[in-house]
Amino acid sequence: MSTPERQTRDKERTRRAILDAAERIFTERGAQVSLVDIATAAGVTKGGLMHHFPNRDALLQAVYEHSIVRMWKEVRAHVDLSENRPGKFTRGYVRALTGDSEYLIDVFSPTGLIAVLGCVTPDEELNRRDAEAWNAAFAADGLPEGRALAVRFAAEGLVTALSSPYLTREQLAVARAELLALTEAP
Repeated sequence: MSTPERQTRDKERTRRAILDAAERIFTERGAQVSLVDIATAAGVTKGGLMHHFPNRDALLQAVYEHSIVRMWKEVRAHVDLSENRPGKFTRGYVRALTGDSEYLIDVFSPTGLIAVLGCVTPDEELNRRDAEAWNAAFAADGLPEGRALAVRFAAEGLVTALSSPYLTREQLAVARAELLALTEAP
């Protein structure tokens, strides 16, 4: 007999499997991929997918939210906790966006998940809360505001250019080193 706790875990696991599969399939094939293909990749039926996400728009919105959470996890995974000086979070951000996170490289690719999610009507409240959280994390990192902003958005530009012919791996390494140097206190 199943317990409510086990049913909840199974629902959460199934939902996560659908989101992971949708993220991967949308990245590979674009927003118009069939829900059957996503369900198959997740190991569920189309009805199972529809139980969690009643339509394509609901699935795309959930993938959008999932990608926000996942980006936070990726950045935190690249923060070196032994660096007990200002700029620790910003350095993790630079590392994650300039080559250490394959997930973020795929997401920020001009043909990647960000391009697919561009068709999602943004949840303004979610975006506002996420922007506030990022701004607070950078503000608490101990770097001058202008420097943190310049490093942050330069890293985002680099990850977007990474899959283009305009940025070589050697150029990325030079730019990454410069950004990391900017995160050190003067």
